[in-house]
Amino acid sequence: MSRFLLIILMSVMLLGCSTNEVIRIGTPFNDKRGEGVDFHTEVTDKEAITKLRTLFNSLEEIEGPHFLKDIADAFISLDRLADSVTEIRRYIWYQDDGSAILFGDGNAKYYKMTEQQNKELKRIIEGS
Repeated sequence: MSRFLLIILMSVMLLGCSTNEVIRIGTPFNDKRGEGVDFHTEVTDKEAITKLRTLFNSLEEIEGPHFLKDIADAFISLDRLADSVTEIRRYIWYQDDGSAILFGDGNAKYYKMTEQQNKELKRIIEGS
């Protein structure tokens, strides 16, 4: 009986420790399947999530550029799982100079990411 209770207690503790937020990274597509994103990476590290919020809050808003290709190079979202809410949704177009242009799906705003900010985003995603 005590082993059974111990197993239940451990299961409840593990459920309570489950991650509440996740950064999801994917590649946008527009093909015979329609439009969407193929997700390939998830990051649940709390420090990475905090860094992502800080980075995205520091981006400069810009006028919509006219030179972007139709399909973005990448897509990133920050999802709050317990609330079933996507807090951040950004399409990313990488530029030849190392910078990037982001489109905030949901708020319909464009942002400029400097080369240094782009490198920071890559470190957050890669966990370094």
